[in-house]
Amino acid sequence: MKKITWITYIVAFLLVCLMVYETSTYYLMSQETIVVGYLPSDHDSALFIADAKGMFEKEGFNVEMVPFRSGTEMVQAADRGLIDVGYCGLAPVLRGIDKGFAVKVVSPVNLEGSGIMVKNDTIKSAVDLDGKIVATPPGISIQDILLIYLMYENNYSTNSFCNTDVEVPLMDESLKSDSVDAFIAWEPYVSQSYMSGDGSLLMYSSDIWPNHPCCVVMANQKFIDKNPQMLRKFLKVHSQATSYVQSHKNETSIIVSQKLGVNKSIASSSLTHVKFTSIPDSEFKKNVNKLAEFMHSLGYLRNNLTDAEIFDFNYL
Repeated sequence: MKKITWITYIVAFLLVCLMVYETSTYYLMSQETIVVGYLPSDHDSALFIADAKGMFEKEGFNVEMVPFRSGTEMVQAADRGLIDVGYCGLAPVLRGIDKGFAVKVVSPVNLEGSGIMVKNDTIKSAVDLDGKIVATPPGISIQDILLIYLMYENNYSTNSFCNTDVEVPLMDESLKSDSVDAFIAWEPYVSQSYMSGDGSLLMYSSDIWPNHPCCVVMANQKFIDKNPQMLRKFLKVHSQATSYVQSHKNETSIIVSQKLGVNKSIASSSLTHVKFTSIPDSEFKKNVNKLAEFMHSLGYLRNNLTDAEIFDFNYL
């Protein structure tokens, strides 16, 4: 009787150990988490959709979403390993790579999707921005580069206007209060200003540079090297979510409006000015190189970056 009791205890103990091991293993597997940086922009609609529809969990991992004020701050965070990947404007990513930051572009996110709003109809063209105060996002941004590109195309230098850093969600208020004469921002804040009647639309970024590259998915190199399969899964979801955004515009506008705190009609209108893509075709890479060359000519980049330094599309 005593022998049976001890055997029972041993068997029970082994069973408990096995259950704890299996539970612990399951917990570790189910708690794999990717930390993702993003900006308050409908350019990140694929990320918002993937989160809202539970697409990441279906692939067996979680995502912790971290908002940033600017792309510059996000790239710095990626270089320091504070985030694994980020939905970020291309310009600050290129600037970071040029500085030696350990990040790569692993997928496109969108083309176009920005615009210039002005205080009143006295500013009717790019040349009328001469001598004006124009709000641009903090740090270096694609919007900043597009504004300079516009002025150069109209034979004006960067000294012809004064740009001032303003967080994008606050730009419309700056315009209403006469703190600035104009602003260039990403959607949905262009549509919000226009549809509320607070400003006049000067032009969309598609009028400045059709099909220009805008936001990309970047990843820090350590994450790429240590977690290639997780990155592959993440980009699989990114591609699926991008397709969903393209084919479910009404539901996307609802989710974006809830995420960014804007009216659904504003979100719906703004999405028509953004071209979503997860495919790095030859035109995309050509335009990225064009942007990098322009930034180099302005002194924003010290080096002529190569494709190998910028891109890593091996996980798409």
